[in-house]
Amino acid sequence: MSAATPVPPGLAWRQADVFSRTPLGGNGLAVFPDARGLDAAAMQALTRELRQFESIFLTPGAHPGARRARMFTVEEELDFAGHPVLGAACVLHEALGADAPEAAWILALNAREVRVTTRRALGPRGGWYEAEMDQGAPQFGPPLTLRPGAGPDAGPGADTARALLRAQGLDEDDLAPGLPLQVVSTGLPYLLVPLRRGLERARPASADFATLLAAVGAHFCYPLDVTTREGRSFDNHGLLEDPATGSAAGPAGAYLVRHGLAEPGRPLTIRQGRFVHRPSEIRVRVEGPPEAPERVLVGGEVAMAARGVFD
Repeated sequence: MSAATPVPPGLAWRQADVFSRTPLGGNGLAVFPDARGLDAAAMQALTRELRQFESIFLTPGAHPGARRARMFTVEEELDFAGHPVLGAACVLHEALGADAPEAAWILALNAREVRVTTRRALGPRGGWYEAEMDQGAPQFGPPLTLRPGAGPDAGPGADTARALLRAQGLDEDDLAPGLPLQVVSTGLPYLLVPLRRGLERARPASADFATLLAAVGAHFCYPLDVTTREGRSFDNHGLLEDPATGSAAGPAGAYLVRHGLAEPGRPLTIRQGRFVHRPSEIRVRVEGPPEAPERVLVGGEVAMAARGVFD
């Protein structure tokens, strides 16, 4: 790190594994409980040093249950992400000690505040935490449809949809019949790609994949097998696969409810991480009518895995 981005001696971090009740599963996360004195360049450098999919940096808020939070991937700062919010809240809960079975938190992100509830859980082999966040009302983009056949019979957005499929090793036959590609956001816009097969092949493989996504208003892509409710998520270069993506699971749940594949108000489980040997389960509940969901709740289990201090 350069002299322009110093790290205070003794800077502590906590490793949490989100969407798993046991360490070394789910999605790893580096949490910096007290990031006062760090600028964005230092936060970015620390994230690259630890090489987690994301890191989150906390500073004190207006009251004991509030924190300012900034989140980074190895490439960029994010305005919203799911598993860092859940993991950070559980690290804060851990610091309260054994006398606090439940807690509530408000994390102020770059563009919004997120409310999180946490609970300490105990099992025969130790303990873990359970966390749930309110992601708010989902926003839906226009559907990208593909009618049977090609050429003049193609539906609105068909050429764009085909280009997006080809750019991740998929074709029209992989799509679930009758369902459109659609951008859905609960804070970070994802292109939902409903599949009936081919999830094992779904991976960004085009140099202009980010540009294709931006053209439809998406930041990332989330291929989803709508039968097994299993998804995958990558960086837009296709180099790094995310074991579990809370910011995508909320939109995925909203998509399933919107298109009649899940019932509003009933919990559903999105599975992820099988292909990177870190199986994860993300709980989603969508409230409100399917045509206009009012809020999406996303949660899961969190295990504490390690701790460290920078010299």
